[in-house]
Amino acid sequence: MKRGLLWGLTGLVLLGLFAVGGPVFCRTLDDVIAAVEKGAANLKDVKGTQVIKITVGNDLITAENDFIAKTPNKFKSTTRIPIPGKKTIQKVITVCDGNFIWQHVLPPEEEKIIKMNLTAAPGLVEKYQKKFMSTGYGVVSADSLLKLAGADYDIKVTGTARSPEMEMDIMEGTLKKEKKTEEGPGGMTGWNLPVPAKIEYLVGVKDGFIYQTRGYNKTGKLILEISYRNLKFNTGVKDSVFVFTPPKGVEIFEASEIVPGLIK
Repeated sequence: MKRGLLWGLTGLVLLGLFAVGGPVFCRTLDDVIAAVEKGAANLKDVKGTQVIKITVGNDLITAENDFIAKTPNKFKSTTRIPIPGKKTIQKVITVCDGNFIWQHVLPPEEEKIIKMNLTAAPGLVEKYQKKFMSTGYGVVSADSLLKLAGADYDIKVTGTARSPEMEMDIMEGTLKKEKKTEEGPGGMTGWNLPVPAKIEYLVGVKDGFIYQTRGYNKTGKLILEISYRNLKFNTGVKDSVFVFTPPKGVEIFEASEIVPGLIK
């Protein structure tokens, strides 16, 4: 598997069917964005499974992250990525204790550990913490929502969606102008992120959590989807969960130089 694909999907660092209602009563864009910001501020910890569907080349790949995250900057995930063209699953364990990010790459790829030091550059920990919280603990694209709402997409609230558990605002955005596909995180090559012509978000009315993100190309084909299952909020998570001890005999690669690219 190409390292860029592996890094990209694990960095991402993801409800079922909904009955969609018409825009009889819609909150404003400012209302929904404010709810997202408030929801992120009220979260102390969150855990569950993130499901990511993303187009890589001609394939729609489905990866899953079992994750636990805690404010202000701790994160642990086990990512499972199907290898295109094969019947094997690549597994990667990622742990961040607030100062270091560890990635343990397991077979079938050559087993190794990648270590990134957030304290290597002045101010990097604070910058990571700010980004970590703004993205909903690294598992929610709240920062992307705010960015898209501002520069890249004409975005608006179009209605509501309901599941048995909750009500959600539907936000839809249309790409303002053609954009090139973007290089993978940290300047790494080997894969490209699809740039949707249309983007859709389902945002919890009560908690501001982005429960689903979908992206479509010009023909209406789904090229990106992020959703969740088994979510639990503010249950209390001990710091010991985010302690990583490298297994003996596994080679460790220092990769702190790419951290600024991941955080920018």
